[in-house]
Parts: sequence; structure tokens; C-alpha cells
Amino acid sequence: MLSRFLAIPFLALLTLYSSNHIKADADKEAVARLDKSWSGFMAGLEQAKESLVNPKYFPPESTDRNLAEGYRYMLGHISRMIELEMRQDPEFPEFHRAVDMLRKWTAENPDTMYISAALDADAYYRVTGQAANTLEWKTSERGVVGPKAPRLVTFQTTTDYPGRTGDLKEMALCNSQTLDFANSFSLQLDKDNRFEILIGPERPKDYQGNFILSQKEMLCPATGKTELRKATGLTVRKIFSDWENEKTLELDIVRLDKEGHSRPPITSEFVSQKLDKIAKELPNQIRFWNYLQEYAMELRADVNGDGVRPMPVNDINQPALPFTAGGAAGAKQYYAAGKFELKEDEALVIKVTAPVEPHYVGFQLGTLWFEGPDQQNYVSSLSGHQLPVSSDGSRYYIVAAKDPGYQGWVSTTGLLEGTHSMRFVFRNDTEKKQLPETSAFLVNLEDIETFLPSDTPKITTKQRAEEIAVRQKHIKYRWRGY
Repeated sequence: MLSRFLAIPFLALLTLYSSNHIKADADKEAVARLDKSWSGFMAGLEQAKESLVNPKYFPPESTDRNLAEGYRYMLGHISRMIELEMRQDPEFPEFHRAVDMLRKWTAENPDTMYISAALDADAYYRVTGQAANTLEWKTSERGVVGPKAPRLVTFQTTTDYPGRTGDLKEMALCNSQTLDFANSFSLQLDKDNRFEILIGPERPKDYQGNFILSQKEMLCPATGKTELRKATGLTVRKIFSDWENEKTLELDIVRLDKEGHSRPPITSEFVSQKLDKIAKELPNQIRFWNYLQEYAMELRADVNGDGVRPMPVNDINQPALPFTAGGAAGAKQYYAAGKFELKEDEALVIKVTAPVEPHYVGFQLGTLWFEGPDQQNYVSSLSGHQLPVSSDGSRYYIVAAKDPGYQGWVSTTGLLEGTHSMRFVFRNDTEKKQLPETSAFLVNLEDIETFLPSDTPKITTKQRAEEIAVRQKHIKYRWRGY
């Protein structure tokens, strides 16, 4: 009888020992898995750093400023990728900053607030939002007084982010494509400027509201193949023109069949996979955009020897749809661009004449890392609101390192070499003859007034400081962390 009672605790102890032994083995596997992935992550960081300085990856010249900006550029990629991989979940979506003042990439538009959310193309999602005064969405006229909506908002379902592979071939393979979109011209709003957008694989029967497809048959022009493509994300562009008065949208996104559910706790396998993914993609992103500038844009030289460079030096090409035709580009957005190479006493004057005034027009600069310079503390970009049309019907942008004392200055923030680009969005489809005409003139700063209309406003030091103060206030509001 005694042996019978002793057997019970012995069996319990044996079971406990076995379970602890299994747990210990599992813990050892987790330690080994994470150690391996962490080592790979650190190796990926080293490869990314190498991409900033090794000539075979075509980085900018290793000057003090280029190196400082390059390392910050790399840290921005790391920050973005960590948040993207650790927080984005197509079952429990939330909006994530794809770009901000640290995470600059893809020659971003400084007028734009870029956010994104992960999607499962076979599921349905609901985006809800509310805007301030939307009158300018309806009329395209400028000048509404008081708080108002961003000048333009675009929602796009895309198949992938560009640059993941580190190989320009991904563009020809159409890795990154926009499947469908909706913008503020077409959004159905209620009387309080609230709206809902349904996203899914097909529009439900009898549904008449705002809708965006998450999968679609798409042609890849380079391969000639048409196949079903599925979105992995929703990209939102909130584009500001009147930085002093335009207010960001309130937005939320939910997956309809997961609302109210709990997200499972993370596992060592999950973290390991994310570390592996970041380690692989981080150097790829840096190299991809370097390669894009070297080969596709021929930023440093006429690489293919055809006598034409897509980014003409101290000139600007004519507006056209983006050559990448990928998910990175804004839907229905036209681009014009070039490269500036200046001396300290020179300026590049760019004249833009639009037969049809675009709903949105913006002029931006870019560093040699394919990112925008500081738009918070410098006038390094100008929107259509910030630079009105001159008396002769054109806009004049003055790209220079030094302030010329006139309206239209776009500060290079001290850079003497970099890129400039323009973005145009029209309310209606536009024929080629209605697109803006662009031209550029390299001039000495002391002769600048001879290239401008005689009534071009002069800007005092005080007025320039006030201009910058508006920018500082808006950027702190746009990217606030509270």
C-alpha cells in the first residue's frame, strides 16, 4: 500500500522532469536560432556599411558631408525596416511611416506624408478617415482660408516595395506595381468629410462605396506577360501644398475578419526570420538606389554612350510619366528632372510654363543618396502654393547654394551637386500639348535678375526667416511623435 502512494509523486516528478527537459531543449534551439540570425544581422549591417564606401557599389564621393549623410541614410533604412518587419502584420494592420525626416529614400517628395499598411490580397479591409475642409479637392482652386485638407491624397495597392533585391532587373520583372488606386478627386465623403474605403479581391455585389482592388490581372511590359498580381501593401500619399493651413487626415485601417481578435505572441522563429530578412534587404536597398542613379539615370556619366542622359546636367527634361512604372511612383503623377552642378556663385534658373495649371505642382532637390535634403530648416523645395505663377504666366525656380534675395529660391543646403525634380498632378487626363514646358539656364548669381520677370518679389532676410519658420512648424506637426 505504501509503495502505491509513493508511486504517485514519483510519476508526477518524472512527468515534470520530462517536460522541463523538453522545454530546455526548445530553449536551446531558440538560443541557437537567434544567435545565428543575430550574427547574420550584424553581417548585414557590415555589408550595408560597405555599400556606402566601396566604389563597386557606386556611392557618392567620400566627402565629410556625403559620408555623414550616408551613415544617417543607412540608419534611416534600419529604423524603417525594424518598424516595418516587427509591427506590420496583414492580419492586424496599422499605418506605418514609410518616410519621415530620418527615413528618407526613393527621392521622396518633401510635400508628402508617406504611410503604408500591410495587406493580404485575399482578405477585405476597411479604411476610415476624416479630412478638414475639402473644397479645394472639388475645385482645384487655391486660397481656402483656415484649416483644410491636404492638397491631394492618394491610396494605392502595390505588389511590393522597390529595391528589395538590390538588382535593377526587378524593374523589368515588374516586382513593384500599382494595382489600383483612389484619390481625393473621387472619394465619396459625408457631410463631415468622413469617408470609408473598402479594399479587397473583388467589389462586393451591390456595393457602391469607395473601393480599391487588392488583386488584378496586370501586364508586365518588359516580359509581355499578363498574370494575376496580388497586393502586399496599401500606400497612402498625403500631399501638402499650403504648409501653413493644410492638416493631415485622421486614418485607420482594420481587417474585417480580424477586428477584435488578439494578435498571437511573438516567437523566436518570428524574430529570427525578421532579423534574416532585414540583414538581406538592408544592403540591397542601398545598392539598388545607387545602381539606379548610375545606370538608369546616368547621374555621373553617359553610361550607355548614346549621347543622352536621362538626368541632363544643369538642365531639365520635359514632364512624363515615370520610367519605372512601378509601385513606388505616384498614380497619375508626371515627373520632370535633371542634375545640378554649380559653383558657389552660380544658380540654375528653371522656368516652367503650364498651359493648364496642375492641381498639384512641386519642385524638390535630391542628394546623391537619392533622398531629399533637409526641408524643415531650409527652403529646399517649393509647392504650387509656396511659389505662385509670375506675371508672365510662368514659375521660376532658382537653385543655388546662396540666397539670391528673390522669391523662388530653392536652397541646395550648401550642396553644389545633386538632383532636382518636379511632380505634377492634374485633375483630368492631360494631353501632351497641355503638359508644362520646362527650360533651364545656368547663370551667375549677380546676373540673376536679368533672367526673372522685372516684378519678381525680392525677399529680405527677415522674410526668409519667416518662410523657414512656417516650414519648421509644419514639419514638426506633420511628423509629430505624440
